[in-house]
Amino acid sequence: MRSEKDTEKLARFETALRQFIERIEQDRYVLAVVLVGSLTEELIWRRESLSLWIIEADGVTRRLPSDGEDERIFRILVEDGINLHAEVIPRSRFKKMVEGASRTAFSCNFFAHRKIVFSRDPSIANWFEKANRLATKDQERELLAFSTWTIHAHRHASKRLKVKEDLELAAQEIINAAHSIAHTEIIRLGEICEQDIIYRAMDGAPKLFKTIYLDVLAKRKNRRVLTTALEAIEEYLEEHYEAHLKPLLAYLKKQNRVVPLSEISDHFAFSQLHPFHLESACEWLERKGRLQKVSASFKLTKRSTERVEEPAYFLDEG
Repeated sequence: MRSEKDTEKLARFETALRQFIERIEQDRYVLAVVLVGSLTEELIWRRESLSLWIIEADGVTRRLPSDGEDERIFRILVEDGINLHAEVIPRSRFKKMVEGASRTAFSCNFFAHRKIVFSRDPSIANWFEKANRLATKDQERELLAFSTWTIHAHRHASKRLKVKEDLELAAQEIINAAHSIAHTEIIRLGEICEQDIIYRAMDGAPKLFKTIYLDVLAKRKNRRVLTTALEAIEEYLEEHYEAHLKPLLAYLKKQNRVVPLSEISDHFAFSQLHPFHLESACEWLERKGRLQKVSASFKLTKRSTERVEEPAYFLDEG
């Protein structure tokens, strides 16, 4: 049964959002506001602030020294005692987000509902509706992102356990991998889940998460438990890699040549994929015999006369 406290808290947050919208409507340079994450009694217990995107007109950005050189601008506002965590986004960059041409694209769309709560620009509302619908269906991109996280964490957990014999930090990396797999499982369902992801994933794969999560939490300094967890994660990766790494494999197949890691990273630069994680995925595929690894020359600067070498990969379909 929901407590009155949650009901009262929800009412306070809804009031703060309404008052903020009434205030922002007076600013003609603010074009739209997007609420990130649902306001419901089931989830209000975890809310300490409201998360917003504030889309502004182009050419009016007010940068502060604390923004540094980062393209993304964040502001912490307050309304009726409720803090508002806002990302301020120029209209042109929001359009790039919608089109998937920005690092702030609609990533992780399976873990937070997004809703326009104010708009004075019809085109923004139309862009948003289209992008929000397509992002939820874009499972392949999200599966690739979280699978590279899993491989990266598994790689470092193995080193911690086998090379450094550091059971405590190995356990932490395995827990990180377990959370990545939990997110992967939610994406595979194709549904938005704003509850605790790990518990929702455990409902769907109890045996797997007992091995890689619950047992590790209970016995994190037990080498046998950690080794078993690593083996289970490896088996999970092997079972699903063709589906989960499909965009990477498809890209390399289409290229049909040796592709330097920098080119692979550039291709996926707007998909929330980090070069270090792509490297881990390519190295894992190379160990499995799916990729061949060579080296390619690379200029460190525009004026460099000497070249260094970088990893390069070729899809082996033999």
